[in-house]
Amino acid sequence: MLAGFGIAEMTPPLGVELAGYGYYLKRCARQVDDPTFARALYLQQEDQRYLLICCDILGLSARIAADVRTGMKEKYGIPPENVTLVSIHTHSAAAAVYHEGCGAVDPAYVQTIVPAIIRACDAAVADAKPVSVLGYSMHELDGNFIYNRACDAGPVDRNVRRFAIERENGKNITLFSCACHGVCNGKTTGISADFAGNACRVMAEQADTLPMFVNGLCGDIDPVRVPDAERLQNRQRFAETIVRAALAEKHALPLTVSGGCLHEVLKLTTVTLDTIHQIADAQVNRNQSIPGGEIVARIWEKEMTERFDTLSDKEPIQVHYLKIGGVPIVALPFEGFTAIGNLIRAQVGNDRAVTLGCADQLLGYLPTKDDIQRGAYAAWESVFLYKRLPISPGEAERLGTEIGKALR
Repeated sequence: MLAGFGIAEMTPPLGVELAGYGYYLKRCARQVDDPTFARALYLQQEDQRYLLICCDILGLSARIAADVRTGMKEKYGIPPENVTLVSIHTHSAAAAVYHEGCGAVDPAYVQTIVPAIIRACDAAVADAKPVSVLGYSMHELDGNFIYNRACDAGPVDRNVRRFAIERENGKNITLFSCACHGVCNGKTTGISADFAGNACRVMAEQADTLPMFVNGLCGDIDPVRVPDAERLQNRQRFAETIVRAALAEKHALPLTVSGGCLHEVLKLTTVTLDTIHQIADAQVNRNQSIPGGEIVARIWEKEMTERFDTLSDKEPIQVHYLKIGGVPIVALPFEGFTAIGNLIRAQVGNDRAVTLGCADQLLGYLPTKDDIQRGAYAAWESVFLYKRLPISPGEAERLGTEIGKALR
């Protein structure tokens, strides 16, 4: 088994609009609080090659993902199904694809993203060295840093999961993960990788390792609210706590790697022209709408009406996965909910399984049935900014079950 690590900077230029936190904010970058990066983990066993790529950005685009996979196949013969791309979902970086009202896209910056990812992958392949020991740890976060923002009684996965890759004649690599929205910074004007960037820096300093943090299913998980003056200090404490949990005692895994791609069909809500208008009207009349939400709803209504003849209530999706030492890592193209990660692990029969969100082009939230019944933001309002149809109730649970069974 061989493993290599690569990193390349992908910090956007000053002046770009930062993505997230609300509609039409025109929150443009005035400074770089910390640089952003693309990181790549290369794994090989015999003639099978795999890449796990993580970018410090809200989400990628389908074109970026396709171009990276094409490049890796042409340069190294890595099959597209063996290339997994995820984002940390920071709300303090530029957008790669437009979500209505949530950050204008800078085409010049977008053109730099694929080359940055390719540089990270090139470095990872060149860095490939034999793996001597593969370790795994899972430990709960100390303290009160995260909560379920969608439901007070909703589940919270407080586990930090880590793969420790020790190599012959090379620096060790650490792949670690937990789940939290990248919103520790608040509505600042600084470019930042948020808590994930901090966690990587702390991990590198404390463990003398090459770190890659990958975000879990964070759709319903936020950092605990603190006063604005305490945000940066709390972000640092959160990162240190993540690393402390990650560095818990590890257990040896067999030196194996495999992976691929699951093909699923996502079921969306069947609509008529009348129901399109009704959905938009309900949002406009909703008191808890985020400021500007009524504008986004009407834009969605207009576009769905114009596209009505081509709308479908079924959408093919791809879910890429790796198994490192037999432990599954599965990446969903959604802001998924904690309950779905728990369901996948239950079906796999392995609590160690790592469930990631924000893979490839982010398709929006994957809300649970109860969230849809509550008429919550993830289930309804978020579809307007992504310009999509609402997901059918129970679909998240069905997908989680099917994915878990496939990875068993």
